[in-house]
Amino acid sequence: MTVTVPPRSFLNDGEHYDACHASRHDDLLFWIKMASEARRVLELACGTGRIAIPLAVKGSQVTGLDDSDSMIAQAQRNARGAGVDIEWVKADMRSFDLGRDDFDLVVLAFNSVNLLLTLDDALTCLRCARRHLAPNGRLVIDTFLPSPERLLAEDLEIAYVLPDDAKITIRARRSYDPAAQIRSLDLTVASSDGSPPGTDRQDVHVYYPSELSLLVQQADFDVVAMYGGYDQRRLDALSRRCIFVCSPLA
Repeated sequence: MTVTVPPRSFLNDGEHYDACHASRHDDLLFWIKMASEARRVLELACGTGRIAIPLAVKGSQVTGLDDSDSMIAQAQRNARGAGVDIEWVKADMRSFDLGRDDFDLVVLAFNSVNLLLTLDDALTCLRCARRHLAPNGRLVIDTFLPSPERLLAEDLEIAYVLPDDAKITIRARRSYDPAAQIRSLDLTVASSDGSPPGTDRQDVHVYYPSELSLLVQQADFDVVAMYGGYDQRRLDALSRRCIFVCSPLA
């Protein structure tokens, strides 16, 4: 298997995403609880359906939106394997119109909001979400809580195995631009078959709670709860997650 990739393709590859995140389940019970009374759910930046599919299994009518063909194709395969029917939409979460305003829950899970690299992008996304929500609906945003230790953490290495048994090793070099609030990962991706390594880069915007709170208010939401973890613990200085539960203003 050759892993040499053009810019951005590796990070948007559904098969790689599933293999890399195969063991991540720590947030599923939280999202199932959030959707327990939500008949219609919209997940933005849904990826391969890691969150959307369990919500559909529990009975919600789910729409998953993503701008990657590979992610959506993998999500469709995963949904068929789980025996659920989900509407998958290829669109940019900064600008979309599904022609409806009846979603009971809009989900921005696991750092998806951080893919919005500018405040303008974040605000247009949140306003799109607002237009699609039912009057009593909820928007829930899950991001990491920034800290100097996490932003300046040492480089990391990740390994996983693809379905064809190729072992993939990713070495990530971290950097942080405090003026732009952009954290970058420069990735070197190697395969066990000895093919030349590929490279990729991921940039994310680091959102602080006060900044995110102002953005959701500007998008005509009220923050009804803030949590510091998937167990709905209080947000404090030691929290690793920052979760906003928002309701649309009348």
